[in-house]
Amino acid sequence: MPRVVPFSSLDEPVGRYPTVFTTLGTLSSSPPKQKNGNIRTVRLRLLPNGAQERKLRRIADATARLWNELNYVRLVQYRASGKVNFKDTEHEFYYRFNSVLSVNAGQVINLNNWMWNSFFKLLKLHRQGKLPRFNGKPSPPGFWKDKVFGKRELRILVRNDRYYIELINNGEGYLVLKDWGLRIKYAGRIKWAGKQGTLVIRFEDGRWFAYVPITVGEKPAKSNPRGYVKGIHERIRIEEPRGSNKAFIDVGLNNLFAVVFNHTDTAILIKGSTIKAEYYYWKRETKTYQAIRDWLRNHGFESWRKYHAFYLHAIYKRRERLRHYYRTAVRFLAKTLHEMSIDEVFVGYPYMVSQNNSNEYNVNIWWFNKVIRWLGEVLQEYGIRLNVVNEYGTSRQCSICNNEHENGRVKRGLYICPVTGIEINADLNAARNIAKKAGYETPTPTKILSHIVTTNGVKPLTPMEGVTTETPKINPTSPR
Repeated sequence: MPRVVPFSSLDEPVGRYPTVFTTLGTLSSSPPKQKNGNIRTVRLRLLPNGAQERKLRRIADATARLWNELNYVRLVQYRASGKVNFKDTEHEFYYRFNSVLSVNAGQVINLNNWMWNSFFKLLKLHRQGKLPRFNGKPSPPGFWKDKVFGKRELRILVRNDRYYIELINNGEGYLVLKDWGLRIKYAGRIKWAGKQGTLVIRFEDGRWFAYVPITVGEKPAKSNPRGYVKGIHERIRIEEPRGSNKAFIDVGLNNLFAVVFNHTDTAILIKGSTIKAEYYYWKRETKTYQAIRDWLRNHGFESWRKYHAFYLHAIYKRRERLRHYYRTAVRFLAKTLHEMSIDEVFVGYPYMVSQNNSNEYNVNIWWFNKVIRWLGEVLQEYGIRLNVVNEYGTSRQCSICNNEHENGRVKRGLYICPVTGIEINADLNAARNIAKKAGYETPTPTKILSHIVTTNGVKPLTPMEGVTTETPKINPTSPR
């Protein structure tokens, strides 16, 4: 069994754990010990008609009012006595909103209970000095409202036995909400089959989305036979590994993924330049709308509301576009590793980077935690195990002579060993050092397959690789 550097190594800093796997060497292909290890969430786009739209808004507004009023009463109690009377506030607000939300009012109250209990636990740890110093003092749960407009955020929580999905085909169907007599058409592919959880409906940038949590492969209770989502796959592990090779990944920004292997001198680079370009485009848009909004508001023009809506739309589009790029790259990499007969992956995680060396690149653009978690979920479909390794020091250490060279990284993307004079891609050098931390040796890469993430897939950049039938076609467009 390969040795993996523990989190508590004496010569390395300990930082925030990734939420993927908190234990090194956890098998992503076997059922995790966590209660929600087999849960996947499906996002569906709702297409309500006019009457359904108005009804959804009324229900969502009542849900937000319940949350805000309940949270306000508890906040007043906490500031007065340092405690919250859960039982009395639950009883009062449940029966106040039961006529509108029915039993689903209990889901909102349960969520608020959970958040307040989490707050009290964090506050206790903070007072005991057990929280990391950069966390600061925990804050009570917030309110569901837009801080500029002052309007409530529209969302609905539905208990798992108060709705069901009527599947027409793999791309559309109907969402039935029993308590309100709604049968709303949706668009979206349901990949997983299993027991459904609490439904969350959110209004995002002028669109309604339904988030359906599914415990994959689990059957529903006998009292709720319709509480089963009929997706494509009834288990998360869809494929079996083709071999027993190992892959080692350095996650970055200029090169989103730098991958080396223990069985071949071929390496893979997936570049992230398009992600940076997308981020800076939407950053410019949000700054422009924000500046115009603030100027109009300060000078008494009511049209500032329109530009605030533009500002919110730009923030939404930036998040969705970056999410699309990252998930496209993750899906491509997982499929490629499966085709290369990989059964275990070691990925470096940059602990404490946002606390010790925080900047726009590694806080706003670089989604470390999410990318690694998404990678783990997709690799699980192929039966590939994922291990998380502390990557501290892997960029400075030379993978050729095993010494640390302060000036080894002469420029972006290039590492030169002063002892041997051998040149190597800096991110591939870090990936090879991650392999050494895991107890493996990798050949020096002589063939690098470069790819770039685009809006409609991952495109190869290596000339010798050529164009395949799966290569996405890019339609030429005129420059902006």
